[in-house]
Amino acid sequence: MATAKAGADSGRRALDLLFAFTEQRPVASVRDLAEALDIPAPSVHRYVALLRDMGLIEEGSRGRYHLTMRVAALARAARRAAPIVDIAEPAMRALSEKIGESVLLMRLVHGLPVCIHRVESPSRFRLSFEPGQPLPPLRGASARLLLGGLGAGERADYVDRALSSGALPPVSGREGFLAEVERDVARGWAISNQEIDEGVWAPAAAIREDGRTVAALSAPCPSFRVDDQRRKDILDLVRKTADEISEALGS
Repeated sequence: MATAKAGADSGRRALDLLFAFTEQRPVASVRDLAEALDIPAPSVHRYVALLRDMGLIEEGSRGRYHLTMRVAALARAARRAAPIVDIAEPAMRALSEKIGESVLLMRLVHGLPVCIHRVESPSRFRLSFEPGQPLPPLRGASARLLLGGLGAGERADYVDRALSSGALPPVSGREGFLAEVERDVARGWAISNQEIDEGVWAPAAAIREDGRTVAALSAPCPSFRVDDQRRKDILDLVRKTADEISEALGS
């Protein structure tokens, strides 16, 4: 029993040492680690040897250690295991409280832009976009951004399939729509003004993971509630929030 407890304590100490490496302290010597963890240097040497044998840290110059890419792979695996909704939810809720409007998380599902999560507006007058509700494939800011996850040829095929299935045609026509997609994907944000519903203005911003667009964040607003300055402010906040979510996803 005592041996098991000692082994568990040693394991915790080794993990404490691993967690002592941070963005602010990416490299550290044995002395640095001993001071940070308040444990004797000989013990630090033992834990360092264990973590080095496991390929989690390696020695750089002047006896200073740093994490290996094996740890980075663990971080990527953890990010992928966390559903995007769980990661986006706190940022979406904070955005909704700031702007007083509903906030939507959109993804392409079976070739259609779909609202996969919604944070409801605190306002009494609100727009209704239900989770699971698909939107027109060729209309709206989110639809254009979501095509950023496709190559140029795939985008053209997507448009042609949507048109052949009877989807609402894009307001700007086929070629105009593809040009708008290219522009919006390049800048990472888009604006929709009454493209889907009359009286609705909606900004959207791309959410990226590993440099690829995986979702779009949108905040549809009743047009009567937003003047030019408020539109600019909301767009800025939507873009900032999408960047925060992208960073949390590891982009």
